[in-house]
Amino acid sequence: MKKIISVFIIVAFTTTCVALAEKQKYIEGEMFPVPQSTHNGSGYTAIEVGLDGNIYVGTAFYGSSAHLVRFNPRTSKWEDIIDAHKITRETGTGLDSQSKFHAKILVDDDGVIWAATKQGNENFIDRPEFGESSTGYPGGHLFSFNPRTNTVIDHGILRKQEGIMGGAIDRKRKKLYYWSDPKQHFLIYDIQSRQLKDLGTTGGSPRYMAIDAYGRVFGTGRSGIIWMYDPETDMLYDLLVKLEGPGQYKDPYAMVSSKDGKKIFACAIGGEYVMEFDLSTISFSEKSPDTDGSIVCRHVCLSYPEGVSKPGDQHAGVLGKDGCFYFPNVIDKSPYLMKYDPEKKKTECLGEIKIKGNSDLKPLYAQGMCTTKDGTIYMMFISAGSGKQMPFSIVRFNKISVEKK
Repeated sequence: MKKIISVFIIVAFTTTCVALAEKQKYIEGEMFPVPQSTHNGSGYTAIEVGLDGNIYVGTAFYGSSAHLVRFNPRTSKWEDIIDAHKITRETGTGLDSQSKFHAKILVDDDGVIWAATKQGNENFIDRPEFGESSTGYPGGHLFSFNPRTNTVIDHGILRKQEGIMGGAIDRKRKKLYYWSDPKQHFLIYDIQSRQLKDLGTTGGSPRYMAIDAYGRVFGTGRSGIIWMYDPETDMLYDLLVKLEGPGQYKDPYAMVSSKDGKKIFACAIGGEYVMEFDLSTISFSEKSPDTDGSIVCRHVCLSYPEGVSKPGDQHAGVLGKDGCFYFPNVIDKSPYLMKYDPEKKKTECLGEIKIKGNSDLKPLYAQGMCTTKDGTIYMMFISAGSGKQMPFSIVRFNKISVEKK
């Protein structure tokens, strides 16, 4: 009798969930266009909420100067904080310009904002910034902004002729972590001493870095490998990925640490599954000439909505205040907001993303995300073109990831 009742409850629960999913076809967000004078239609991973509650956004201005701008959610007003060329006094154009704030914006526990620039209009085949030409791209700058004093400091070029990407902060050790583009060197910046250390190439180019409870930093390396930096040994390690679950492994793109810092949630561009990297499975017992150890990755569930025949573009991700992993999945030019619940080991499609008050606007590719204290999520969408396509904007989803009690 107990078994029959249990089956009935499960069936009833499943039926209710399906019915709710069918009713909720769309999820609306409020759109706030980034000032047109600070970009030419694009931005990347550079979005984060400051301790002051404001949203900091890095723009891309191809062939010209990138800007760091600040959005005040209380007044819906924007403020231009950094004009990269104005601060550095550089005048480069094309590939040689400081035209992107690409790296993840980082926030220290004193409220100081950290942002770094990158070259634009890449020539991925010839890589003309290589070499020692005095007229080439100088290299990406690291900036800090103190909201309390309204002070901007240019901390200089981190690696000559290379841009800066990635980004993670260890607030306990006062370290910033980035990687350079295009040679993919792992860079450590000491906030207190203002010294830089270069540990050499990681062999991969992750847009996101994840940092765990021990201060270890993780990113995508060579195909099938996750690299790890351990601050205790001050060394980089290559970990062979051991897949558990269905499907084939694809190198992840968006990566975030779990609330307890014991796992990494991730998704890949075009990947079918939400991925969990179990940090307790890291082992150095199986070394090889190419790797230093291994790590287990589990394909826990599908990353795209039921009823859709294929996964799509998954460029961004963020950890909600509820401990769930939120990420956009753009399928056939329709963006869906997905939620992975690590307790239930299930994904849920919260709906196709629409703009509140303007359903004709077509949001397209989400490039970055951040979460505020009250569980509100902001997503950065690049410009999708003219006509009814939406401009380069941030989109707000109010309190959708409220902390569980």
